[in-house]
Amino acid sequence: MTTKVSIVMPSYNQAAFLDEAIRSVVSQLRADDEFFVLDGGSTDGSVEIIKRHEDRITHWQSQPDGGQANAIRDGFSHCTGGVIAFLNSDDVYLPGAIDAARDAFDADPELGFAEGYTVVADADSKIVRCDRRLGPSAAWMRWGYLRVHQPSTFFNRSIYEAVGGMDPSYGCVLDTELWYRLLPACKCVRLNRYTAVHRDHEDAKGRAWLETYEREKKLLDAKYPQYRKRRFKHELGRVGVNIARMKSGRERAAKRDTAWFMGKRVGEVFPDGASTVCA
Repeated sequence: MTTKVSIVMPSYNQAAFLDEAIRSVVSQLRADDEFFVLDGGSTDGSVEIIKRHEDRITHWQSQPDGGQANAIRDGFSHCTGGVIAFLNSDDVYLPGAIDAARDAFDADPELGFAEGYTVVADADSKIVRCDRRLGPSAAWMRWGYLRVHQPSTFFNRSIYEAVGGMDPSYGCVLDTELWYRLLPACKCVRLNRYTAVHRDHEDAKGRAWLETYEREKKLLDAKYPQYRKRRFKHELGRVGVNIARMKSGRERAAKRDTAWFMGKRVGEVFPDGASTVCA
């Protein structure tokens, strides 16, 4: 039996990107998978876009939701899949991403967290860089290294629930705060493939967002000093990370991919049905 996957998509006034994001999910869903779209009451035409796909969406709503973390938490509370993930409505799954995650969890019942490589693109879906970071690791996290690209992550629902789920008091660092609780509680792996596109665009980070981000970083410093405040240990960790990155060849491969693909549109490099498995 294969694992059911449940995807949650929070959204608010992202009509420019929403259709592409939704299509990247529904094109990969199996019959028993779940897809929840939680719109925060958009006024930019998002609802009309959602309605075009509603026959492939398990549940959707458009109403004030108290922010992104609340929307994600609410969506996850309705999920019944063994593997869950959330994809922001300005990001995109690459072809085969959901099945790649499913296969990883099917192959290892003890697996709790999986992350693939990530393509970073601009507002026009042109590739800015390709990222092959070290795998998610509670061990590296204790040495001050936590670099997880959220769109490329999938995790075990029961473990997510066991650590308390998404904390709705965070608006900008909600994923980082969750990783601090989730990664030490489970086995983590790196998927050797590009799984998602993170879209970096000006509308995503306005002044208000940056002010909130700085305030929430201080909250993380106080809540998780073991991961953030041990300066000497973390400096040693940086050295270890750099050595590991060079030995693994991931950094060279990411630079190679970036050189090949920079400036090209995501759809040209990763068309529907194209393999995103890495060499």
